Amino acid sequence: MKESKVIFSLAFILTMLAPLIFFEIGSVKFASVSAQTKDQCTEQINKAEEVYQAGNWTEVIELIDQCLTKSNLSEVEKGKAYRIMSLVYIAMHSEKEANDAVKNLLLMDPNYQIDPDRDPLSLQKIIDDMAQTLTPKITVIAPNSIDQKEDGFTMTVNGSNFAYGSEVRFNGKGKSTIFISDTLLQAEIPASDILKADGYEITVHSPILKGRTSNAEMFVVETSSNFLWRWIAVGSGAIAVVVAAIFLLKPPPDDETIADPPGRP
Repeated sequence: MKESKVIFSLAFILTMLAPLIFFEIGSVKFASVSAQTKDQCTEQINKAEEVYQAGNWTEVIELIDQCLTKSNLSEVEKGKAYRIMSLVYIAMHSEKEANDAVKNLLLMDPNYQIDPDRDPLSLQKIIDDMAQTLTPKITVIAPNSIDQKEDGFTMTVNGSNFAYGSEVRFNGKGKSTIFISDTLLQAEIPASDILKADGYEITVHSPILKGRTSNAEMFVVETSSNFLWRWIAVGSGAIAVVVAAIFLLKPPPDDETIADPPGRP
């Protein structure tokens, strides 16, 4: 009996520890893969720099393209990769490709300063010209309205020319922002910002050229009563449309034959 209890206790402990063991193994494996990806890209970038100095443009482009396709690549590594790509296309006199590479360089490293010992002065000229075109622009925010009694929420901001380090601002106040891509940001809006029913401006501040601000999109915090009445109005309207559709789509009744009146005796 005592042995059964011991076995049961050991089995219970192993059952409780198994998820933790697998979690730790998974975390170590993920960290190892991530570190390996970054190490491999760092090696390729360093090699691409050497190959660039040797004038082997095609090989440089192949090395950088391989690096940029790797997952879990940091924005810093991407910036380094796009810098070398910019240098190659400048050397090849490929204007469009050079401009595209410099644009991506600035989106990853918004205030990149050239190194006179490594970078040609022509890179600075392209950077200055390109930076003037990279004003952030908001196209859509979601949600664009909310009930004032709601809790804090995550706002998604779609647009263009969002650089790494861009900040979503709620009525001029910066919010915790996650850079997803040059067209997508996510910002955490706390409940304290939506206590008062009103309209608020949403903008994006980019660090390019020491700071550029986007157009403003309006975000509305509604009172509970307005929110309720709007729901009732919308709901009533929807019900009315459904009822009308039922009557309009209902087939007409079949024609009934009227019997002749009975004859008189």
